[in-house]
Amino acid sequence: MDFMRKAHILVSVLVDVALGVLLMWWLYRDDHIAMLANTLVPAADRVARQLEELLQWLMGAPAGLKMNRALDQVLGRFFLYHIHLWISYIHLMSPFIQGILWYGGLSACLGLTFALSLLSDMVALFTFHIYCFYVYGARLYCLKIYGLSSLWRLFRGKKWNVLRQRVDSCSYDLDQLFIGMLLFTILLFLLPTTALYYLVFTLLRLVVVLFQGVLHLSLDFINSFPLFAMALRICRPYRLAEGVKFRVLCEEPGTALHLLMEINPLKCSTLVQTYRTPTNSCYPRDSWAALVKKLFVGELIYPWRHKSTKTD
Repeated sequence: MDFMRKAHILVSVLVDVALGVLLMWWLYRDDHIAMLANTLVPAADRVARQLEELLQWLMGAPAGLKMNRALDQVLGRFFLYHIHLWISYIHLMSPFIQGILWYGGLSACLGLTFALSLLSDMVALFTFHIYCFYVYGARLYCLKIYGLSSLWRLFRGKKWNVLRQRVDSCSYDLDQLFIGMLLFTILLFLLPTTALYYLVFTLLRLVVVLFQGVLHLSLDFINSFPLFAMALRICRPYRLAEGVKFRVLCEEPGTALHLLMEINPLKCSTLVQTYRTPTNSCYPRDSWAALVKKLFVGELIYPWRHKSTKTD
């Protein structure tokens, strides 16, 4: 096992570097770097324009929904201002995009996994405005959800005990109930407008997270797949045996029984499970039920975390 682990690491590094050099050769052949730079800036500008059109649609009557006009205009103008800042930032950085891609392409000589990691970081950088919109919408939506839940406990004569981490009974006077009723009504009627913005930007954020998740899974597959063991299984299957079996060669009365011993090669599924290298890759932080709960209450989601990260 120790020999197989060392051989797998060596072969994986060689294959990773070879694929990275092949990618670098393709990038610098026929000036693909300039083509990517000329495509990237208009694409980012187009995404920003589509977001601007989406916000203009939300500021009207989206799908015939009757929204709170004042809050709708405030949120729409707030996000439109950030989009204008992002467009200005893209135009300011456009002369340097080709140089960034040129030097970034040189990192492919360190391996394909390094290039994929750099691509994931670049995606996070170019979609930073979507992440900001998601955080703004999630925080505002979460504030209203927790405010409504607290005021709902007030109507039932309950309160949240911070020290004991439980809900206890509590008596409120008439002024507190009146103010609580006003706040509950305001938050309840403003919630649909906030929820609509939160829903739209959460879907955009999930698209970005899904793409980065595919990159992370690709990195995990390249780093952990037992290439050396699989090649050994194809070329010399007897080196990785699962067991032996005997086949009768000659069975005649009065003669010795002749048996042929054959080696059972290791199955591919068993080979991958046995010799797969454990990696410090990212994997989903929460279960699907916990993820849906976080999305419903407006908590920020970071669906990928390091395996060595300790959580409470």
